[in-house]
Amino acid sequence: MIRSSGQQMKTAVNAMKTNQMMKTLQIKSTEQAVIVEMPIPEPGPGQVLVKVKEVATCPQWDLHIYYGKPMFAHEKEVKFPYSPGQPGHEMTGVVEAAGPGCTLAPGQKVAAWRDAGHHNPGCYAEYVLMKEEHLLALPDDLPFRKAISLELAMCVAASVMRMKQYEGIRGQRCGVNGLGPAGLIAVQMLLAEGASEVIGIDPNPQRRITAEELGATFCCEPESERIGKRGSAGALDLAIDCVGYPQAVRSIMDRTNKAVALFAVQRDDYTLRHQGLSVIGYPGHFREAAEYSLDLIVKGKLDFAPLISRELPLEQYAEGVGLLKSQEAIKICFIPGS
Repeated sequence: MIRSSGQQMKTAVNAMKTNQMMKTLQIKSTEQAVIVEMPIPEPGPGQVLVKVKEVATCPQWDLHIYYGKPMFAHEKEVKFPYSPGQPGHEMTGVVEAAGPGCTLAPGQKVAAWRDAGHHNPGCYAEYVLMKEEHLLALPDDLPFRKAISLELAMCVAASVMRMKQYEGIRGQRCGVNGLGPAGLIAVQMLLAEGASEVIGIDPNPQRRITAEELGATFCCEPESERIGKRGSAGALDLAIDCVGYPQAVRSIMDRTNKAVALFAVQRDDYTLRHQGLSVIGYPGHFREAAEYSLDLIVKGKLDFAPLISRELPLEQYAEGVGLLKSQEAIKICFIPGS
């Protein structure tokens, strides 16, 4: 699947012209995103230059950064101008050139499973420089759209795999709190792991419908009586929180008997008061979770298509973020260079 040739890579690197330019999105200030031209970078040792084919929004990052709000509670402010190409990181593309020591060769289809760090140029661009270790090779016949959100899937998989390790998922009644992109991926992964039921919880009726179309047993609003309290017959065995706000976290804990995995970025501190309930923190990014996700994609058990509401050129970034804010879109796929 991976085409490798040391001579090919050296030739490709040497052929790169330093005066070639590319289009890149840059958020200059709050609600001001522009397309700028920058030199196409050359890959160094262990680096790969990827021609970006498709890049998906990450609503958490895009909505926070575009509107000038810090992503994490400990951050005081967003510093502008933001790094060019950021916060784009859910990307698929084709290797354009590879630096010394790389095994990926020009022409190989790839997807990012880890972002480059928001101090580095991001994927809202025609080309992006990535560490080879942060990419996975894709089968030649796999469409780019099928793997576009591999990075997010890796994050969700890290929590699912941890839950499977400690509690087991097969035969369990599972809940997913929040049916945004991460929650819709979690629904599919829990089903793939053999959960007896998967219940989705979200105030947005369209997202509840989408989750049921993806196989959720049923979906309801956060305060629905369809899910009983802990210890009752209708309670959940396991749950994944994809919301992150204290009230939502407490609510799902009150309805779960065995374990709750905290996937979402936690916005505030709160006290855990439930005896006998395990709380599974986010274990961090790791390649095994990305490989697990890609395997589900190839086997047809994980589908990103229902998450992509619109396809837009990168020049319409502001429009795309507006659709995310109004919840008219779950995710936007941007096509750089279109």
